[in-house]
Formats: sequence, C-alpha cells, structure tokens
Amino acid sequence: MTVAPYASIDLYMPEDAHRVIRNCTGQGKIFSRQIDGWWLGLCIGVRKGERLPFQSDAQRVKFMDGSIFNSDPWRVTHLELLALTKEGDDVLTEPRRVVGLAMEYANFGLEWLGNECLLKTEPTLSVLSRLDLSTLAPG
Repeated sequence: MTVAPYASIDLYMPEDAHRVIRNCTGQGKIFSRQIDGWWLGLCIGVRKGERLPFQSDAQRVKFMDGSIFNSDPWRVTHLELLALTKEGDDVLTEPRRVVGLAMEYANFGLEWLGNECLLKTEPTLSVLSRLDLSTLAPG
C-alpha cells in the first residue's frame, strides 16, 4: 500500500448530502470532520451492498482532497481491500477507480444516513441508535 497515488485524488459527495454533512460537522456535533461523515456513509453503503453513482458532475461537491490519506493512511488500506473484493487485483493499478468505487458506496450510505438519521430532529444518541447493525442488514 502506498498513499502517494491517492493523495492527488479529490473526494466528492452529492450536493444534497454535502449540505447535511456540513451541518453535522464541527465541535459538539455528530462528526468532527466531513471525512468522518463520508466514511460512515461509505461503511453503510458497503454494509447494505448498495452503490449510487453520481448523476452528473454538476451535482457533486468536492469536500476534501486526497491529502487526508497522508494523515490517515489506514483509509487507503481499507479502500484497496474493498476494491479488491469487488473488482479484483487489477483495480489496484487504478487509484482513481478505487476511490470512485468508494465514492459510489459512500453516496448510497450518505443518502441513507440523511434520510434515516441526520435530517431528523433528535438527539445525537437517538441518531446513533439507528445505526444498529440489524437496521443495516444488506438489501
């Protein structure tokens, strides 16, 4: 695993999801950083086995550049393992494809997260209780 090829890849999320995640990010809020909300979306998408491609470039927002991978190199390991299980060995020669796959899973998870949790006016603990694994069963 090498972080270098990933450091120049921008991370995007759907515009609607970005608004929700941005409002849930910061001191005293659900997420410390937007990457944490995105990562939770990624995990939900993978758990549910669902991906959601971007409809168009105009409907996506860059929320972070790939420099996050320099400070959180474990993320690259996770992204590569995900890509290997879904696409096979040759995917590792295409870091943009690895990240693109992750963004599609994150898009689904972010939509689910927004609809099921973050757009509700409930305390954080109530929101987090909705993330019970039984509610995230695949399919």
